[in-house]
Amino acid sequence: MNFKRIQWIFLVAFILFDIIVGCQLLFQNRFTITNNTKSRQSTVLKEMRADSISYQGLSKHQPNAFYISGSRSGDGGTLEQEMAKLHNQTSRFADSQLVSEFDSPIKVNAERPQLRLDQVVRRSRNVPLGDHYQYNAQLSSRREAVYTQMVKNQPVLSSDGQLRFRINRNAQVTGYTQTYLENPTTLQQRTATISQRQAVVWLYRHNQIPNNSQIRWAILGYTKLLTTNNHNQAVYVPTWAVEIKTKTADTVQRLNVNAFNSTIMKSSPDTVNMDSINK
Repeated sequence: MNFKRIQWIFLVAFILFDIIVGCQLLFQNRFTITNNTKSRQSTVLKEMRADSISYQGLSKHQPNAFYISGSRSGDGGTLEQEMAKLHNQTSRFADSQLVSEFDSPIKVNAERPQLRLDQVVRRSRNVPLGDHYQYNAQLSSRREAVYTQMVKNQPVLSSDGQLRFRINRNAQVTGYTQTYLENPTTLQQRTATISQRQAVVWLYRHNQIPNNSQIRWAILGYTKLLTTNNHNQAVYVPTWAVEIKTKTADTVQRLNVNAFNSTIMKSSPDTVNMDSINK
């Protein structure tokens, strides 16, 4: 059995473990997530209002998604190869990331930079592989416009597939950084996820949302679940990313909830140590 096959066996084993744990959590917490969900969630949402937690309408729709495998484009990969097509900018490729500075800054609308940048992204001489990315308003700020790579109609929320434009105080884009997820492949059939409302309720019931705070947004996308310690290949899982702002201290935090099994995810994925297995 070759090394690559051993890697995939362990990746699949971790996914199966994740599914089993998720099923156990869902059945053990049936009063919250499955049967009687509507009435229970309505009660929890009222409790949140009583704790001065504000939020906009939370969707009850349960989108379908997949486990995804892929690797961040590295040296000699598609992203670095596409650099040859770029014009009017100075670019370099390091640590699996393209870094580019425009020869002349690009003026944008400070409130809606995507109006101009959508045109920039669509031209391969400006940005490589730009048709794989879409503007993401939730991840963007006044100093940075973020475009996320789209995989199976969902954005890549991990740093492995993002395009970030730097915006100066004069509302000019001076350059960008870019990463690209190579050859994303589905690992199982399309499966229903938990809803946006369920993700927020889950965080509240596990004391992750402080009183006197605001749910600014909750979006569904792919984040890295696990990776190998000596290979770029990784597995990505659909995830509800939730941004919470504390009203009193004006602090912001982002939390991730596994959209398949409702578990609250760590900021760093698990790593499979394949060196010891290969000995």
